[in-house]
Amino acid sequence: MTTITRRNFLAGATALATAGLAAPALANTTVPSPIRIGTVFPARTGASFIRASVNDFIGTAGRMGALLADTQLGTGVEAQGARLDVLLSTSPTVEAAIRAGERLVETENICALVGGVGEGQAQVLAEIAARAQIPFFNVGETSDAFRREAASPYLFHIEASDAMYLDAMGLLAAEQGLRRWAVVSDTGDRGAALAGRAERAAEKSGCMIVGTVMVPPALPVYFAEIEELAALDADVIFVLADYQDQFPLMIQMEESGITTPTLSFPHTITQTRDFIAASRNRLPILNPRHRVALWDTTNTGPGAEDFNLQIRARYAEPADPTAWAAFHAIKIVIDTVMATGSTEAEAIIAHLEKPETTFDVAKGVDVSFRPWDHQLRQPLAVLEIDDEVVWRQLQLATRVDIARYTGSLPAGEPEDDVAQWLDVLGDGPEEA
Repeated sequence: MTTITRRNFLAGATALATAGLAAPALANTTVPSPIRIGTVFPARTGASFIRASVNDFIGTAGRMGALLADTQLGTGVEAQGARLDVLLSTSPTVEAAIRAGERLVETENICALVGGVGEGQAQVLAEIAARAQIPFFNVGETSDAFRREAASPYLFHIEASDAMYLDAMGLLAAEQGLRRWAVVSDTGDRGAALAGRAERAAEKSGCMIVGTVMVPPALPVYFAEIEELAALDADVIFVLADYQDQFPLMIQMEESGITTPTLSFPHTITQTRDFIAASRNRLPILNPRHRVALWDTTNTGPGAEDFNLQIRARYAEPADPTAWAAFHAIKIVIDTVMATGSTEAEAIIAHLEKPETTFDVAKGVDVSFRPWDHQLRQPLAVLEIDDEVVWRQLQLATRVDIARYTGSLPAGEPEDDVAQWLDVLGDGPEEA
């Protein structure tokens, strides 16, 4: 773990404040002021002893990223003679998200909306933004169905899609020589969709699915389904069940004597350090040794370490993926306004849709939005779990060190066309 000193804290602050605000993009534009961006996140607002929902963990991370963007990126905006206003709203429920979103678009004169953490919140915020005709940046919803059914010129996705995560899991399994997959998912619409899309991931990675077991959601006992799963001759088990069912299902798998390695689907909440620790402690045998994630707090690449250090120094927390997503959603809006000299939706969307428009999001390559579904093409992180670190929830060092960044997928380096290279992950225009 990198030690946070005053020198590297200040250096990181300077790097973040100026990242992406390159002078060439501003040469022929006048920066509008203020640049007002609304954010909606579930977040803990009461005393620490008040029970929080699971979405509060990822929502609070998103809020951290938005606050850091306001202070650090705001400095770069001010250097151009303008002002950045990041407006924060709390949404513990879908109903609260609707109220917050409507208030922001009706009374706060925002040019973009950021949110989508928590079940159903991306859907309602996307509708609100579409009615108001301003861009909405989804930072928490992975569903492919949402990307198809809520298709809108105003909707952009910073969070990776289900298809992208499944393809990354497939590449990881193939790299490890795990080519025969057993898939276990739930019978809900989302679980069935994941199980179906896993077949495409296997095909793309040169692997095969030897059997699929579907379990009813929220079932207290899974032993009949586990017997069916144990009979499959597989190198790895893809656990695609909902995050609420992953623990009871995998605990019973372990109690039944299954020792086949597992890869679990990275639902947004399962990418947090708290969930990783809980999984590691309760599943000594079946806890996945590697995980796919949108971002990792131990990434020390160019720009990545600066961002991670700023989150740790300011909040004494690891930079969970939603913090990265919220920060960079705001950064993308700022970069776009700086490049176009406009906060109008038409100008922002036109710039985001240009094939030549790319953004630095501290992932090693410049990224862009796919024209057919407005999904941000991007590498995904691979984490290795450290089983030796003693978990202490209140100690930042152990919260960071429980997992470490080992690389990204797709692996290697792009030859010429970065967009084509990144499109290995996710659905193409025909599939989408």
